[in-house]
Amino acid sequence: MKIGVARLWHEANSFTAGTVGLAHFEGREYARGAEGAEAYRGTTVETGGALDWADRTGATLVFSRLAASAPGGPVQQDVLDAIIGEIVDDPALDGVDGIYLSMHGSCIGTNDPSPETTLITRLRARFPDLPITASFDMHCIPTAELCAALDGATVYRKYPHTDMPQAAMRALDLLADLIVRGARGRVLLRCCDAILPSFNMRTDAPGPMTEIEDLAQAADAAGPLAIYPYASFAYADVAAANSGVMVSVPAPGDPAIMQAAEEAADRMVAEMLARKAQFSPDLPSAAHLLGEAPWRDGRRWAILEPSDNPMSGGNGDTTGLLTAALKANLPEGSVFAFIADEQAVAAAQSAGPGASLTLELGGRRDARFGGPVRLTAVVEKLTDGRFVNSGPMEHGIAVSLGATALLKAGPLRIIVATRVYSPNDAGYFHLHGIEADKIPLLLAKAKNHIRASFGRSFDAFAQVETPGPAMADTAQLPFRHIPPHRLKLDD
Repeated sequence: MKIGVARLWHEANSFTAGTVGLAHFEGREYARGAEGAEAYRGTTVETGGALDWADRTGATLVFSRLAASAPGGPVQQDVLDAIIGEIVDDPALDGVDGIYLSMHGSCIGTNDPSPETTLITRLRARFPDLPITASFDMHCIPTAELCAALDGATVYRKYPHTDMPQAAMRALDLLADLIVRGARGRVLLRCCDAILPSFNMRTDAPGPMTEIEDLAQAADAAGPLAIYPYASFAYADVAAANSGVMVSVPAPGDPAIMQAAEEAADRMVAEMLARKAQFSPDLPSAAHLLGEAPWRDGRRWAILEPSDNPMSGGNGDTTGLLTAALKANLPEGSVFAFIADEQAVAAAQSAGPGASLTLELGGRRDARFGGPVRLTAVVEKLTDGRFVNSGPMEHGIAVSLGATALLKAGPLRIIVATRVYSPNDAGYFHLHGIEADKIPLLLAKAKNHIRASFGRSFDAFAQVETPGPAMADTAQLPFRHIPPHRLKLDD
């Protein structure tokens, strides 16, 4: 069995500053061919899962372009066109028995509102009779055209997303079954006409998404359907943004199976709508929570700033939480992770370790969400910003933050990085000589993924609201394309 594999993975935030270019992909995952794919063996991303699946099944994988970028703004259209064109026209795909695509599902181009749809429909035009399956992120935005061109689809079931390899392997299982049977499948799409925000979406604890996934997996286990709910992504301002369910049907020519698929999809949508109000965020302001000083009871706290979470496409340099922190009575040894500010890193490098300097920090990329913060700090450490993820999410992936500096301002240590990357892994802190289990108070630009590595490192977690491109109060963001009613969860 010979299977073609390609990857286009990026989550785009319409409200973040700037666009994503080729360098963003090259800094994360940009490879092709078997040799390029081997670099991801043993990692917990989809490419690693595909390699493990091939080892288990004996299938031959033919790797086309593998392109993945950390979340950010829309992707520059010429970069997208080149990636999509390279995959669609790749002669290496000639003679394969089927194609597996690793997608995020909420990529946006500067011109194309659904690059995944463009890629999949163009592949379908080239290979009209070939089975094609794909895996997606929980926050994907599948379109009707995309689903019509696929034979099967899977979605991450876990949030934090620690099951990326499993999503890939299930999509490959669906594909292999179709190949062996000489059959074609169908992906049935049902939408909720609502977008489910991700603040209350963890599946590592009781909650509405845990219940939804439990119901989907129970129905899935009964066979023969593959049932995958998805939440969509509120900050990708495209008309197709909408939560729902994708049901993969292995025998769409069988009326009984198609009826079962229709009924399963309708039930899943009803269950999601019944719980939509539970996803509504109610976050305190940063100033309010820090003013209450909840750490005074001796518990170790992680206070998160999801409005500028890089995994939601944040800029990494908004200053709402930092401003509140500098005004609060913090415990000694508190850590702020992080501010992306290349100029501040350069100033720290010029000053050198041990030097004291006064500088403007953050707030440079987008004045809508606040300006720089002026502070005086001591340079404690300088690094090259390189480490390898050691936690369960994206395990084994090499990370480059660019040059970084650890600054000390009163009781607060502040990590300043050149590039935007979520502080979701212990390696991020080890790089700066910090042990997470010894931090009395962590202030982080993060949301839910940070719990994959640090869920047991802190006694309590809280999210706070600040201005930013992924803020909970979506009424403060200039939406143009998503119908307003899809963002309202209380009606």
